[in-house]
Amino acid sequence: MDQSENYRSDNKRIAKNTLIVYARLVVTTIVGVLTSRFVLQALGISDYGLYNVVGGVIALFAVIAGSMSSTTIRFLNIEIGRQDGNPNKIFNVYQVTHIAFAVLVLIIAETIGLFYIWNYLKVAPGKESDAMFVFQVSTIVACIGIINVHYQSVFVAKEKFLHIAIIDIVNSLIKLALVWMLLFYTGNALRLYAIIMSVTTFVSFIVYHYLCFKYWPRLVRWKFYNNFSEYKDLLVYNNYNLLASAALMGRSQGSNILINFFFGTIVNGAYGIARTVQGFVEMFTVNFDSAAAPQITQSVSRGDMQRASYIASRSCRICQLLSLLIVLPLYVEMELVLRVWLGVVPQHSVLFCRVILITVLVASTRGGILRLKDALGKIKWFMIIYSFWYFLTLPVGFILFKLGYPPVTILVLYILSDVLSRISQLVLMKVIYNYDIMSFVGEAYSRPLIIAALMFAYLLIYSQLHLQSSLQHFIGLMVAAAVAALLVFFLGLYANERKQVLPYISKILNR
Repeated sequence: MDQSENYRSDNKRIAKNTLIVYARLVVTTIVGVLTSRFVLQALGISDYGLYNVVGGVIALFAVIAGSMSSTTIRFLNIEIGRQDGNPNKIFNVYQVTHIAFAVLVLIIAETIGLFYIWNYLKVAPGKESDAMFVFQVSTIVACIGIINVHYQSVFVAKEKFLHIAIIDIVNSLIKLALVWMLLFYTGNALRLYAIIMSVTTFVSFIVYHYLCFKYWPRLVRWKFYNNFSEYKDLLVYNNYNLLASAALMGRSQGSNILINFFFGTIVNGAYGIARTVQGFVEMFTVNFDSAAAPQITQSVSRGDMQRASYIASRSCRICQLLSLLIVLPLYVEMELVLRVWLGVVPQHSVLFCRVILITVLVASTRGGILRLKDALGKIKWFMIIYSFWYFLTLPVGFILFKLGYPPVTILVLYILSDVLSRISQLVLMKVIYNYDIMSFVGEAYSRPLIIAALMFAYLLIYSQLHLQSSLQHFIGLMVAAAVAALLVFFLGLYANERKQVLPYISKILNR
């Protein structure tokens, strides 16, 4: 098989994986929207805000797990890409480190975490015991999730996205069913919701372990490596990833704590709704980026830098196009969307959600470039500078809140830190790898920037219409979605990409 046929085969696999990922995304997003509405109805805005603060250890797990997963996938892909690779060694080294890290998280949670809850957490009178219960259950969930990371990573490294899709969809449906029953529960709904979250995480833990031992028994076979040199490179790489993850988690959960300290749990609830919206929208970009990641890493492992760079720049551009496609209609009619979704729209929610959509757009510019940086391996200064900008958000946010600035200020700082982080990453790619960043910027950013400028002009015109009825707002939502789709299709895609997409659009329309 020649090189061009290899590329075509790889492209088909990326396309297939992307379709599977987005099929999963559509289902889990619909289920997630319903689940969020039921949770808010069952808990109320104050308890929902309390869960977002105290249950933030789950957010801690998600960020830490994402860091560990990307590191594990990176090294597994390198070993898979080598003819003499040993994926079992990588798996077992990470198995030991993940178990050790879960124990560390447990120790930190039961010392520093408890100290914060006892001394600084602002909750309504009588809710102290609920806060403690949620915290303890969330800590257990976090530790189980960390131990499960390397098993999930095997599925990504092996590009078994269909299995991941089925597991996630089933898990989402289980969560939806349990949360729906929460509406009819007359006891302590907050505590039961914490238990529901732990059940779904434990189900995922069991399923991933079982399937890994079924499909890849040799890869996941236990073997302890007692030579520290086996751990050194992986630990150094992982620790820098953890630093960046700690910065991301610190910015997110630290902002939640700052909001709680200055404004209380009701504003925490509005912030939690915005974070949920952010999670739904970012799934569209993160999942595409994830589908392309194995091919970027394996191309670098084979020494095919041209191929890796092509996939990275294309992935970055499409991540931004997907964000633009979703953000415009949501932004113009966010109040309508929240009213349909939640029924009652909590104070601050519309503004929080609109600003966080801008953070999603800025964050989408990392697509591809971070995967390429991870594959190349020299991540030290990338992570240090990235972490600096993210950690800086918190002291600046504290000072501004102290000066009387509104709660949404923290999200504006998110945008600034993301912009500065992206500029720093591109400069480091040039300095460390002598990478042609101008070609990357031209390929990845030029078309999305043109579309963003046109969408901004559309927003200015739309804001002058002063629509009144719900029907007018719904029509406005549909028109904005159509405008976004046309701009992305005709300006965001190249001619050959439009030819590839047209058959799928025709098939959907015919159906």
